[in-house]
Amino acid sequence: MLQVIPEINGLYEKKEGCFILPEAVSMSNSFANVNRVFESRIRTLGNYKVCEDLAPVISYIQTGGSREAYRLEIMEDKIGIYAPGEAGYSHGLVTLFQMLSHGKGKAACCNITDEPKFEKRGFMLDVCRHFFPAEEVKKILEQCALFKLNHFHWHLGDDQGFRIESRRYPKLNKISPFRKLDNNDPAVLKGLAKAGEEYGGYYSQEEIRDIIAFAADRQIDIVPEIDLPGHSSAILAAYPEFTCSGEPLEVKNTFGIHERIFCAGNQNGIQFLWGLLDEISDLFPSDYIHIGGDEAPKTEWHSCEACNQVMKEQGYDNYEKLQAYFTGKLIEQLKKKGKTPIVWNESAASGELDKEAVVQYWMEMAPGPSYVLPEVHKGRKFILSSMNNFYCDYSYAEIPLKATLLYEPELKGTLIPEENVLGIEAPMWTEWTPTKEDVEKMIYPRLAAVAENGWTRNRDIDGFLKRLEAYLKISGLNILEAMPWEAATVHGQEALDMIVEKMLELSARFTSMSKEEGGKVEAVVPEGAEKINPLDMAKGYVYNKMRAAYSNEEIEQVTNRLLAAMAEGMK
Repeated sequence: MLQVIPEINGLYEKKEGCFILPEAVSMSNSFANVNRVFESRIRTLGNYKVCEDLAPVISYIQTGGSREAYRLEIMEDKIGIYAPGEAGYSHGLVTLFQMLSHGKGKAACCNITDEPKFEKRGFMLDVCRHFFPAEEVKKILEQCALFKLNHFHWHLGDDQGFRIESRRYPKLNKISPFRKLDNNDPAVLKGLAKAGEEYGGYYSQEEIRDIIAFAADRQIDIVPEIDLPGHSSAILAAYPEFTCSGEPLEVKNTFGIHERIFCAGNQNGIQFLWGLLDEISDLFPSDYIHIGGDEAPKTEWHSCEACNQVMKEQGYDNYEKLQAYFTGKLIEQLKKKGKTPIVWNESAASGELDKEAVVQYWMEMAPGPSYVLPEVHKGRKFILSSMNNFYCDYSYAEIPLKATLLYEPELKGTLIPEENVLGIEAPMWTEWTPTKEDVEKMIYPRLAAVAENGWTRNRDIDGFLKRLEAYLKISGLNILEAMPWEAATVHGQEALDMIVEKMLELSARFTSMSKEEGGKVEAVVPEGAEKINPLDMAKGYVYNKMRAAYSNEEIEQVTNRLLAAMAEGMK
């Protein structure tokens, strides 16, 4: 078995002999930045260094093919990496480094051909609910790079914080990055801080540029997200005049869905966002900018004179179309900057989303047929982030590695053609993970399953787990602190008991949020959609969460226990 993650998508031809890494490793000088990254990695194996040479031991040979494809030829005295350019060359070196790590500086002679299944293979980090320093972001990026993940979605603007230094709008640095901690914040509950203390931070533009460069050397594209029009309380705390009422508000210190959002009829607010998006577009070289669009309650819009004036002028018959209007205004500006927009799937509820927008799909709360599926027939491109398969903030019992590894792109059970799939992505929402140790264990080793899902066509859970267990034993390959193996592979009755416990915790959180400002979970249901009663919602939630990795009998056990507990709580 070739000990590589993700497993290769091509031929593996083993030959006699092995390559022994010399202390001075001469390499082609085509991509000095990639060579420097390789040097930093092989130093974990011993006293190795890289030098450039006209007759290198590790050679780059340019060939045709897809951008990330490569062929790795390992001989006893030299290595050839055949690739169209930097990305394929870098991936070939990642495979070589994994082999050398397993072999303690040796690699079996062989020929390998390899290329990814999907163009985008990503991870998302939420730094708004809890803030993490630049060095931790770099650690995560290095672990992603070792799995050939190439898309880092950086969630930088939400209700609880705005994390980008803005030189155009300084109040975004003075007000928007900071909140006063609530009694129920995990940072308070864990004794890391006290209720009422100011919490937060932001990344300077210099830090952001440094992180972008660090990622680029590892073939990772960084895509920033500012969530709009909802989940925007941090920005609006600095500029409340862009809400429908104009009344003051604070950066939120509770989680959930909050009703104060950008006014869709306020042209000054839209022009403000144009300026902000221009600044962000200039800072981030990616071709993509994510503008959110999820969980935007329309309560204020219904009673807003400016919003209703736009409704009248445009001839709209529901407020989902008004959100499409608002989003369309932002997309117009992004196009001027040469950017392709990405939005969460709620932005497609109107059926009038700009045709060039990429939809990131996580879930549809409304019962009945998928409102997103018609977008497939329009040729829409998708990034799939199924909440039941890729959300890293759920336990390994609720989303086992098997559920992540074996996922196939689908919308409410309907498989979608591969030509519609730009890629897959695993989000890490950090409401309940205030420390870097918490985050690392939730995402690792799950990132390995994410990577193999996005790269490898023929996937096998047993073979994957064997390779993963071996991988986790090699220190140089493990940048992050992994969840202990027994917890990461929890199964059987222990897993079922944990699922019930976690789902009851989630239910209690929703109940608590519904009693606080903004905790209106039903607001994620698109306007006009059929409502569903809580018990039926719970049944559907359990089924969808568990169907990828559990038997019908196991699903039934968890459902019955959860419903019994809910019924008891309603007495």
